Amino acid sequence: MAWGYRAVVFDRLVRRAWGISGRLIASYVFVTLAVVVLVEALVLGYQAPRLVDDVQLQAQVATTVKTYVVNFMRLYPSGRVPAGTLLGDRGQPPRPGEAQLSADGTTLAVPAISGPLPSHGAVTAVVVIAANGLVIASSAPARYPPGQPAANVLPARAVASLLRGRSQDVGGSGSGPTPYGLVSWALAGLPGPGGQPLHPKSGAATYLYVQAPQPSGFVNPLRAWDELRQLSGAGPLLWASYALLIAIVPVGLLFGLLASRRLVRRVRRLEQAAIALANGDYTVALPVSGRDEVGRLEANFNAMAHQLGSALAAERERATADARAGERARIAREIHDAISQHLFGLRMIAGGMRKAAPSNQPVQAIERITEAALRDMQALLLELRPVNLDGTGLVPALEETCAAYRDRLGLTVDADLEDVVVPPPIAYALLRIAQEACTNAVRHGQARRITLSMTRRDGRVELAVADDGTGFDPAAQRSGSGLAHIRDRAGEGGVTVDIASTPGRGTAVTVRVPVP
Repeated sequence: MAWGYRAVVFDRLVRRAWGISGRLIASYVFVTLAVVVLVEALVLGYQAPRLVDDVQLQAQVATTVKTYVVNFMRLYPSGRVPAGTLLGDRGQPPRPGEAQLSADGTTLAVPAISGPLPSHGAVTAVVVIAANGLVIASSAPARYPPGQPAANVLPARAVASLLRGRSQDVGGSGSGPTPYGLVSWALAGLPGPGGQPLHPKSGAATYLYVQAPQPSGFVNPLRAWDELRQLSGAGPLLWASYALLIAIVPVGLLFGLLASRRLVRRVRRLEQAAIALANGDYTVALPVSGRDEVGRLEANFNAMAHQLGSALAAERERATADARAGERARIAREIHDAISQHLFGLRMIAGGMRKAAPSNQPVQAIERITEAALRDMQALLLELRPVNLDGTGLVPALEETCAAYRDRLGLTVDADLEDVVVPPPIAYALLRIAQEACTNAVRHGQARRITLSMTRRDGRVELAVADDGTGFDPAAQRSGSGLAHIRDRAGEGGVTVDIASTPGRGTAVTVRVPVP
């Protein structure tokens, strides 16, 4: 028992995992993970190199400024720099926008750029600044011309250090924006003779500033990740990225469950309705729960179920009508093969007796009654086996009906039929009304002549059946069902019927159908 229950639970879990719910949840988790990985890759490609390089570059810039302070004091111990001095390494090719290490690998290579700069971006440069904030000399005079205020081209924090350094010793480093891009910088004060700070005075070199451009652009995220791992203090950042990836899985699961729950419920409702429809329940109807694809599917399912139910009902009705018609045809054959033959034989005997004894009144009465019975029998047979449309059209079916009454009953039938087009239900109703009127004219009116006409005028089709029979009083109570059948046919087809009759002057049935 326990194994059977476990098997059922396992089967249900497998079906759910491979069903639409499991697939949607898996897709949500996968998409969420992919988005997080993509964001982390972009962050690594754009921001991690800056973080790693900024730490390394900052250390290199700080070492470079110390080296330049030592070299500067060896060359210019008094702090006086000759006009036109070009700082930097003259043998170093300029690479604007890139920071390059020197040959020893500990400091930066600062190129001496005597001409114009080939780009508008930040460059690796060294600048000597006076106490009054003016540039004395630099490695790129086109960018840092002597005599110009250094505050116009240095980062804001470096300028703040310069202002503080007018009253005390200065020093500092950092990174920040300049008019030419992001740089890592370091600022140091120049000592005077004997290692003492220089006194602020015009024209004396007081500060030495070194900068290098920070890297920009996208790099391989794997390389950036490896560099970040080697950076001290980056552990919490790495573990945070791992934790984010792990936390995304339950978040994606929860989001997938919440997002797919209503959709799965609607799909299961569709599944149950489809099973009910397959089992023969055509009355099933789904609530249309939205205007999306599933909502339109629900509406179309309801329409399909209604159409199938209507088609099945129509098919059952046709099958019933076919069975009824087959039974009527069987009864007609039995009557024709049995009773009609007996009546025909009786009429022949009565006719022979009348010829042998012309004055015998009972024999004459038997002959008349037998002929009337045969006539009624033929009319009954025509009623039991009526002409059908069978795709031939209304006019051919009416003409066949007229021919049957001429040939089988010997009546005079005048037909004036205009070819009209009406919907099949209306055509069927008109044919049955015409047949019922002809049957009534023969069986009840003893008619010898029938006139049948059909015309179209004033936006309607008019069918008229008139006879020269005995007629009747329309106001009198009648026990027959012929007129009731005609009125029922008119009600089914949505048509109007007029019945006019006078005793001894025949009957006229007029049917009118409005058509577009």
